[in-house]
Amino acid sequence: NTAATFNIEVVGIVMNWLLREGGVDEMEQRSIEKAGMIYDLVDTSDGFYSTPISDKALRSRMNTPFDIAGGDDELTKEFLIQAWEQGIVGLRTLTPFGVGKYLRASLYNGVSVENTKILARFMMDFAEKNQDRVMQR
Repeated sequence: NTAATFNIEVVGIVMNWLLREGGVDEMEQRSIEKAGMIYDLVDTSDGFYSTPISDKALRSRMNTPFDIAGGDDELTKEFLIQAWEQGIVGLRTLTPFGVGKYLRASLYNGVSVENTKILARFMMDFAEKNQDRVMQR
């Protein structure tokens, strides 16, 4: 039997990258920082953003789910279009059940702290520009 050489090669490349970046401990610290940025923004947005995971001990560091104005379709579509225009993609998840009201920021190891800051700044700006629209409803 021949080993899956392509898979072995890819794992080797990823492991070498991980070691060059500081190893597992560094990845854990980055993960904590990145998830904290997004969850803190959601938690302090006065309800503009919300997450279905209220227990902070249960929140994922890799996938941070959030909605916009309680799942408002119009604002969510605008958010996704404006995000896409700035190169921020992959926030809407298609499941076998369709799309739900929650978006998801996937913060895997390949997503840098700087990329996460860009997303957080975009989310803050979008909330500031659209907070009045939510208050009027």
